[in-house]
Amino acid sequence: MDLCSILLHAHPDRLAAVEETLRQWQGVEVHATRPDGRMVVTVEGDDPERFGETVLTLRDVDGVIDASLVYHYHDDDAE
Repeated sequence: MDLCSILLHAHPDRLAAVEETLRQWQGVEVHATRPDGRMVVTVEGDDPERFGETVLTLRDVDGVIDASLVYHYHDDDAE
């Protein structure tokens, strides 16, 4: 199992649309949003190579200014 935390910055006027888009993605969870467009997002999955791609893909979402990987956890023994 892998888990990563991402700090995402969206245009404040697009925040709701960005949040709705992310909530539709499998393994993605939005934990907190701020009116200025900052969001805390986690991504969980079984493929550690997916996370770099996910951060890049998050940056391509309409309304996103930037996405930065903050933390990555990997556990080979997780079931």
